[in-house]
Amino acid sequence: MSQDTDSFAVRQVASGPVALVRRYVLGDDLLQHGSVIAIATVASGALNYAFQVFMGRALGPEQYGVFGALFALFYIVNVFGRGIRFSATRFTAELADNRPALAAFHSEFLRQSTLFSIGIFVTLVAAAPLLSDFLDVPTTLLAVAIAGTAPFGLALTVNFGTLQGVQWFVPLGGYKVLLAGVKLGAGVLFVILGYGVFGAFSALVLASIVVYGLTTLHLRHRLQTSTLRPALDFGRAYRYTLTAILTGFCVTVPTTVDVILAKHFFTSRVAGLFVAASVLGKILIFLPMGISTALFPKVSTREANENATTALLWRAMLYTAAIAGLGAVTYWVIPEFVLTTFYGAAYAEAVPLLRWYGVSILAFALASVVLNFELARSRNRFVYVFTLVSLAEISLMWFFHASPVQFLHILLLGNTSLFALGLLEVNS
Repeated sequence: MSQDTDSFAVRQVASGPVALVRRYVLGDDLLQHGSVIAIATVASGALNYAFQVFMGRALGPEQYGVFGALFALFYIVNVFGRGIRFSATRFTAELADNRPALAAFHSEFLRQSTLFSIGIFVTLVAAAPLLSDFLDVPTTLLAVAIAGTAPFGLALTVNFGTLQGVQWFVPLGGYKVLLAGVKLGAGVLFVILGYGVFGAFSALVLASIVVYGLTTLHLRHRLQTSTLRPALDFGRAYRYTLTAILTGFCVTVPTTVDVILAKHFFTSRVAGLFVAASVLGKILIFLPMGISTALFPKVSTREANENATTALLWRAMLYTAAIAGLGAVTYWVIPEFVLTTFYGAAYAEAVPLLRWYGVSILAFALASVVLNFELARSRNRFVYVFTLVSLAEISLMWFFHASPVQFLHILLLGNTSLFALGLLEVNS
């Protein structure tokens, strides 16, 4: 009898931690869905960084500086894509239980976004000579290659946003991995064939075309588009898109425009070192991105429950701080090892840049979680604050550029301020 009692007590003690894990970890849908996207983000991120590292080694610091500046321009063009995706996510989350309305919204929003992306393409082609001159790029054709990424790349964000909004995270993650894989494979092939920087950007165009086609077919099959056209308020969606584009500006520009300004103000070699630090630094954004991706539709669908949404925010910030914080510490303690492992000895001089980039990006990652949270709740005031602070960062970097490290000190100050202001906004 005593032995049975003791065994029962042991099982109870042992089951305590297991029950806690099941309840608070395995039962956390934010962590579960965030983990799906996090795994896909790590996989696609590994492929994306393999793409960057290959280009850094194959092109060398000087040509990599050119590549990095143009790639930063590509990210800025995708500000519009981020806005479109935010809007698609927001409204498809609302329509997830109404399949005919969801199908109609996706079809029309995709058509309108495709037309918009063609307009961006024409604008970029017209501006190519000016962009080439500002970035000191040897040929206008490279700037035109950036324009080529717009038509399918921007339209693709509607499909990604729809998959996110209806919380189909597994196919969303799979297509993100495929996009990165096609880009890497084609990029390596084109550079080996001798097309250099132009070949790298041609790979971006090819990857966008392939994944755009596959995601469009996937959604049409799953949504089973019919001839019914429910009445939808597209005007509301388009108005929201403007705010979402501002959000895309906030998320993209502060961690991108510094590379463009580095190419403008410093030598090609210094710009190449800066690009290497920037690419590694952005890992600290991409790794916890799955948490923010899963957070957005969950907050949108629970908007009426203030306590539930606030709890989601604090959990998202905790997970983000743990992931990005570990990376920032690694960059500060062993920066030379990280740089030479990924890029080789030619990039060892970027040690101070990587240290400061890691700290700056940690603050930015946390501020971005708050930004996503506020946008999902349709509270746009912080979006405007974020935009103003981002513009202030750009202005300070334009006037104060004694060294690349000075750029990073400006970013650290701005990003820390953004996080603090975001917490004040949430509690207001």
